Amino acid sequence: MDFSLFMERYGYKILLGLFALVLLGFFAFLGLWVYSMFKFFGGIAAVVILGYAIHAFLVQRRVLDATAEAHGKYFYDPNYGKKR
Repeated sequence: MDFSLFMERYGYKILLGLFALVLLGFFAFLGLWVYSMFKFFGGIAAVVILGYAIHAFLVQRRVLDATAEAHGKYFYDPNYGKKR
């Protein structure tokens, strides 16, 4: 079996397996981080994790939207490509 036939037959399964391993590793690392925070800090860890989640989903989103709007206003030329 040559390499192209091997990749055609098993390539997507290998890539899917690697992607699943990366995702599993990410969630395992996140879970260990949360577990260590609870073990080390106790109840304060819940407040820290909740505060970080609120910041990530509410504040950071608005900051990124405002940055994108400002860049669009100053760096986008609506007349680009049009003949004068």
